[in-house]
Amino acid sequence: MKRVLFALAVGLAAAGPLAVEARPQPKYVELFDDLARTVQANFYDPHFHGVNWSEVTQRYRRRLKDVRDDQQFLRLGEDMLAELKSSHVHLRPPGGSAASAVGIGVDFRRIGQDWVVTHVELLSDARRQGIRPGDVLMSPREELGGEMGSIASPRLRTCAGEEKVLAVRREGGFWPPAKPNLRWSKIRPEPGKTIGYIRADRFDDGAAELADQAMADLGQTDGLIIDVRDNSGGNASALRLASYFSEGAFPSVVLLTRPYLERLGRPVTAADALAAPRLDRAYTTDRVLGGLAQHGGVALWTEDVGDKRYTKPVVVLINEETGSAAEGFAWHMRLKTHAHLIGRRTAGALLSGETFDLAYGWKVVVPTAGNWAPDGQNYGDRAVPPHLVTPQSRADLCAGRDPDLDAAMDRLLGRVR
Repeated sequence: MKRVLFALAVGLAAAGPLAVEARPQPKYVELFDDLARTVQANFYDPHFHGVNWSEVTQRYRRRLKDVRDDQQFLRLGEDMLAELKSSHVHLRPPGGSAASAVGIGVDFRRIGQDWVVTHVELLSDARRQGIRPGDVLMSPREELGGEMGSIASPRLRTCAGEEKVLAVRREGGFWPPAKPNLRWSKIRPEPGKTIGYIRADRFDDGAAELADQAMADLGQTDGLIIDVRDNSGGNASALRLASYFSEGAFPSVVLLTRPYLERLGRPVTAADALAAPRLDRAYTTDRVLGGLAQHGGVALWTEDVGDKRYTKPVVVLINEETGSAAEGFAWHMRLKTHAHLIGRRTAGALLSGETFDLAYGWKVVVPTAGNWAPDGQNYGDRAVPPHLVTPQSRADLCAGRDPDLDAAMDRLLGRVR
């Protein structure tokens, strides 16, 4: 009997590693469930863009057993959110987490087959080490991210054709954006003609007041360029600037949340959009969110600026990084004014998102309101096409040329391309 028991024990010991199933860590189970519930409760579309969210969460929950650290959970969570095929869905680890990787303060854009440097942060170590617009990244982009203060070793090909490997400190760049988020200037390119220029980096709180100051200064110019390239969005303060180019007050965009759409119970029509409660001068994030919390949906209107309306030619510059509220501004200028849009198709990231707290210091951004035109058309995540496409080349970046701005000036000076 003892020999039998001993043999059984040996057999169990040998089979043990195969028989014991890996179990997910309780921390990540709690965090996962919190993430899934938050999206379930707040995602604006009752139909989840055609995705069965319950099935998705069950499928990804089975993968939790393989998660051992924050970085692995971040990858799993981002993969799950990507199933929604929506903008404004981002999972953010705690600030001190090893998953909170930063880059080197450099923007890249795909031009042909290359990742080309388009912008280098002024105060960055990358600028100090000699990285410049037009340089081509030869090493994988994934290797640039890492712990703040650590060293990345990007391999680059410079505009002069030299290949080099640099030691560059990883830094948190580009956020928060520079202030003020709206700046302006003017130039006299020929006798009797003045051209104004507005650069809007973001449409955040305070942008409406800056728009008023800019237009007070530029109202008598003979033409105006509004540059929203690389503008990542903000809030509805963009409507104040748009009002200076619009004929009177009218609804520009309708924001509708999940409860509002569920009560409606059908696709949005023009009558539905026009029936949304009117919300005037919603030029701060709190004002917009307060209106949505109260009504579930709001119609945001332009204002009648009277004799301050600008009637001279206007050009709006857009590109691949024009997103969110800046896309809403671009759509308004394209459809409701006489402005001419120049550049490249925008990001296609037009929704209204909010940030929610999760367990263990994590956060998630979820789109809580969709965007409709007053005629009932859904503009959620629809990219804005320019009237004139101006391709960006590496040669332009290396030479410091700006084909978008050149085309805008040609148009305003009567040298239409």
